[in-house]
Amino acid sequence: MNNTEKTHDSNLSVLINNLENELSGLESEQKDLKSDINKLQKKKMRYYNIFKNSSVPLWEEDFSEAYSKLKELPCKTTEEFSNYLKNDSQLLHKLIKTIKILDINDATVKLHEAKNKQMLLSSLDNIFSDESLDTLRDQFAALASGAYEYKCETTGRKINGEEFHVLLTAFFPDNRGKTVFVTTIDISDRIDKEKKQAKLLKETEEKKKFSTILMDITFELASKIDQNDILDFILEQIEKIVPYSSSNIMLLNNNTFTVARHRGYDKFGAANFMTQYAEKIASEGISQNLLISNQINIINNTKFYPNWKQFPETVHVKSLLSIPLEWQGEIIGILNLDNMKKNAFSQEDAERLKPISHAAAISIQKARLFEQIEKEIAARKITEENLRLALKEKDLLLQEIHHRVKNNLTIIIALINLQDTKLTNPSEIELFEELSQRIHSIALVHEKLYENHNLANIDFYNYTTDLINSIQAVLIYRSDIVFNIDIPKNIYFSIDKLIPLGLILNELITNSLKYAFHKSGGEISVSLVKSKTDYYTFTIKDNGAGYPEKIINGNNEQLGLLLVNSLISQINGSANFYNNNGAIVTINFTTAENTNV
Repeated sequence: MNNTEKTHDSNLSVLINNLENELSGLESEQKDLKSDINKLQKKKMRYYNIFKNSSVPLWEEDFSEAYSKLKELPCKTTEEFSNYLKNDSQLLHKLIKTIKILDINDATVKLHEAKNKQMLLSSLDNIFSDESLDTLRDQFAALASGAYEYKCETTGRKINGEEFHVLLTAFFPDNRGKTVFVTTIDISDRIDKEKKQAKLLKETEEKKKFSTILMDITFELASKIDQNDILDFILEQIEKIVPYSSSNIMLLNNNTFTVARHRGYDKFGAANFMTQYAEKIASEGISQNLLISNQINIINNTKFYPNWKQFPETVHVKSLLSIPLEWQGEIIGILNLDNMKKNAFSQEDAERLKPISHAAAISIQKARLFEQIEKEIAARKITEENLRLALKEKDLLLQEIHHRVKNNLTIIIALINLQDTKLTNPSEIELFEELSQRIHSIALVHEKLYENHNLANIDFYNYTTDLINSIQAVLIYRSDIVFNIDIPKNIYFSIDKLIPLGLILNELITNSLKYAFHKSGGEISVSLVKSKTDYYTFTIKDNGAGYPEKIINGNNEQLGLLLVNSLISQINGSANFYNNNGAIVTINFTTAENTNV
């Protein structure tokens, strides 16, 4: 073997060794690769089992093509991508068409109530709602801006077209859209509860608002007394609760309903018509129906209502709500709400207005009663003024009568005094003087009544003082007699008591002046004590010689004392004559009617 052959063999051996080494390495790598493949297959199988058997609806999708096109756009933030796609709807639809559905699990099939996966995948156009377009647009924007996930609440559809609420979450694990996982969890129960809670909250707030308005209306109505103010306020406040086009309140007077107040008809040119409108209760119409049924009346379409009276001025009224205003079981009026739209009012509206109609009826009736009272008060004031004028005229006339009686008595006294000058017999002169003084005591009463503003009663103290002064002036020769007067002021007697008391006082004082004091002077005391209501004790006493025994025993024929006893009987009184360091007379009497003391 030559050298060339040896060299060739040596190189071949090295090559074989190298190939054997490489083959050994490949076999080792193949073993590792098979091991990795087995591991991947196991992971894939585990992932598939998780994906398939998960109770959460899952979609596996491929957004990679859409991602590539989105990265070409001049946008960076999620908001920029979203606005761009919102303005370019064609691009959005193109991107949606690039989405590949890689897989869906059984929970997704069940959620959409499909029979199987193939049925659901073949019905994708049917299961997406109107909100799906916005949801996909925002998913694209989140992926393109580098977000890891996107979450929102939206709606989906079942195979039968029934919509339901879902919580959608899209995960972007590779950040390039190659694999996108989307979960759609049914949240319809939660949304329904939230809607019910929101509805309940709204109803509660509306009830609270209505209660506040009702309370304000009730308080305000309670403070008003003018009927027009009440009616205007009612129509104004009701519009806050039940909107209307026009409204009126009709009140029942003399078997006829007349429009007492209206609102909103001026814009329809019907204000004058409503002011003059009236409806007799015997005629057929809305008011007659309410009187018969005493129920709220809702007319959804006036065109087909048999008892609706159409007038040119009320052609705008397409629906009507009429509520009776009831007071103590009787209808006193009707509240009418009109609307330009058909079916504008509901039973719920009627129920809400019921308490207001009750408060309105009470306020209207209160205003009516107040108006009636005002009229009665005005009439009474006129009557009282007439009576006052008549009484004033009567007082003036009575005052004039007292004045004339006093003048006439003064004339009689003057005539007596004139006759007295012609007498020479002392006993006759004394008789005329006593007669003159008696007449003067009567005249003094009429003089006091004439001078006094009170023509019915006279202050007894003033009268007694003037009468004693008059007696002293006449009997000036007995100036040595001292008079003590103990009579309270502001005790008043009428003329039928005062004249007898004055005559009694005159007789007893005159009697004391004539018989009690023979030589020297003395004292005469006059007192009045009020023992109880309407009961009095009148006492006249002197410190003279005292009464003779026969007078004390009631056996007296003297004219003056006979007159005294007669006058005491006139005032339903009783007298007691006795001596105690002089003559004393106590007279008990009362001002009460038909009472003997």
